[in-house]
Amino acid sequence: MAVVQLQVGGVKADNLSRAKRLVKEAAGRGGNLVLLPECFNSPYGTSFFSQYAERIPGESTELLSEAARENQVYLVGGGRGKLYNSCIVFGPDGKIILKHRKRSRQVMYIFQIHLFDIDVPGKIRFQEAVDNQLYVATASPARDESSSYVAWGHSTVVNPWGEVISKAGTEEEVIYADIDLQYLADVRQQIPITAQRRHDLYSVTSVQRGNS
Repeated sequence: MAVVQLQVGGVKADNLSRAKRLVKEAAGRGGNLVLLPECFNSPYGTSFFSQYAERIPGESTELLSEAARENQVYLVGGGRGKLYNSCIVFGPDGKIILKHRKRSRQVMYIFQIHLFDIDVPGKIRFQEAVDNQLYVATASPARDESSSYVAWGHSTVVNPWGEVISKAGTEEEVIYADIDLQYLADVRQQIPITAQRRHDLYSVTSVQRGNS
């Protein structure tokens, strides 16, 4: 897989053009799953969202579809899509596989909110990988000190043991990692957490989604 740490500026057309170029670069170096950062087509900040928001399909999704089809890759693009922070996944045929609208649970004011001191999102990435026995990839925009919101950079891929296997610096770049499904299966066999699942309390349902 390839994680694109994109330099995001104030001109949408430039962001899209740069994203398409780096997707092509990633595919050319063997990435068949390419991940773009959240809000890759827009500066990050509430003052920008209404200006850069689009319908789906729209300019950004059309470009992602074209990039996926031309490079024969699975492409995950975070964007801003009433406004939703939407993530669209495309297959190598350029068709939408999945559309996810990011939503946070509503805060209930009757409860206390306890804060804790941890390098967020640093160490949490490792815990997500280990606790869920997954590869975890995080894509950040490249750092721009002149931006209204200065991204951290350091896009990262973590394996199911919580080990960092690929990490970017702060500049625009593409990082790569091999997703070894046999290694993933071995980890899950060594720590069989799914065997402790309480099926009497809840169930996991698999839902097949179409391209519509």
